[in-house]
Amino acid sequence: KGQIAHSGPLNAYFEMRRREDSYELWTRDYIFGLARYLLDRIAVMDQQQQSSTTTTLIETIILDVGAGDGRLAFFLRRAMKEMVSKSGLQKRTPLTKKRTPSSPDTFSATTEASSSSSSSSLPTIIATDDGSWRAPIYNNRHIQVEQLSALESLDKYGPETLPIMEGEHKENDNAAKKKTRLIVLCSWMPPGQDWTIDFRRPLNYTTSPIGKGDDDDATSSETVEGLAEEYILIGEADDGTCGHNWYTWGNAHFAPLEHDMDEEAMVAPHVLDGYERVDLEELSMLQFSRFDCERSSESKTVSFRRGVRGYCNKS
Repeated sequence: KGQIAHSGPLNAYFEMRRREDSYELWTRDYIFGLARYLLDRIAVMDQQQQSSTTTTLIETIILDVGAGDGRLAFFLRRAMKEMVSKSGLQKRTPLTKKRTPSSPDTFSATTEASSSSSSSSLPTIIATDDGSWRAPIYNNRHIQVEQLSALESLDKYGPETLPIMEGEHKENDNAAKKKTRLIVLCSWMPPGQDWTIDFRRPLNYTTSPIGKGDDDDATSSETVEGLAEEYILIGEADDGTCGHNWYTWGNAHFAPLEHDMDEEAMVAPHVLDGYERVDLEELSMLQFSRFDCERSSESKTVSFRRGVRGYCNKS
């Protein structure tokens, strides 16, 4: 009753559409804000790559899983094209398209500023959905959605690596050279499900010996990174209906009963996997969701950024 009493035209719009896959209203302000955030993050990742010993060009793939009708990916492509065009980054050199769907509006290019020798990369944006929520498929060549589950999408578009040749020195190449990096978007993950464990699944790099024990068994140190460099969740956070409130968000109040410990001692799954949570408050302020009303704004945008986790084992 309270929700209905404080609802307005936006709520009526969502309900009249009678679509179970429709939860977020993509406004121009939000789309351009998210596009700017993504381009800035990619620039930071490129700078970090340039400061490392790895010189292999890395292509960024933005993968929108559970994308429904694919409009978020479509709008982001348009926004990024407009932003890049207005910034004066006119020169574009296409990269390989062997991993992208056959969509004329899905692209990957290197852009160079005419006044600078530095370059930045436009991402390849891909939308996937398994069709289980029966989102409409538009007869539009620019809006392409591959029929893949989240797991199938990660298997297909997850980072490729170039293996280290045997005998290469650890200081010269501490990890396999990546050809792609992955940023995952997920808007309104189905309730009670957790896809983020697959976003964070280990991407193993090189194993290098660091010494021997008394029993002459070699001890090795592995550098392990999660599959996605960053993943961004859009929707209700922490105690809502998007994903699992413990496994996805780390809310200790919803931890399974087998976690027999104080809530303060619990470590969220994403923290154990080496990811840092960053609430994107400026973007969240621009959102409008199906369940917003006069008294509350439900939807948020939250980033989880990858660190590096390492561990030792006996072999």
